[in-house]
Amino acid sequence: MTPQSFGRQLRKLREQRRITLEQIAKRTKVSMNLLRSLENGECKGWPGGIYSRGYVRAYATAIGVDPEAVVEAFAECYPAFAPDAVADKPAQADAPQTPIEKIKAAFAAWFQVAADTRSQLEQLARVAEQRLPEGHRTPGDERLVE
Repeated sequence: MTPQSFGRQLRKLREQRRITLEQIAKRTKVSMNLLRSLENGECKGWPGGIYSRGYVRAYATAIGVDPEAVVEAFAECYPAFAPDAVADKPAQADAPQTPIEKIKAAFAAWFQVAADTRSQLEQLARVAEQRLPEGHRTPGDERLVE
């Protein structure tokens, strides 16, 4: 696909949905000149990297098409303006992959937070017990520090 055919396809999709460039510019906050150059297949004045992909993603969302597919096609047509799309995403090598792994990770995190909270509460109770004079303790205080 050439940049010109890519731009023509975007324009055709936009026009089929009866959306104007003005509406897209207003909605996405991307200048009319950049949008027009995208549709004309001339992205000379475009910023590189994440900005250009963000503009294209916003355009695609505004016209109601799959933004990821459009960004992928943009990266193929304009490799200089959309290098290394993977670099935008943080590495998640240790992230759980399957639903059961995600559930296990959630439970492990919850138990860790619960354990940390309990130890903090126990430490707070010990400090409070040390600072309270003997006569000011109320019944039941002894169960706070076991």
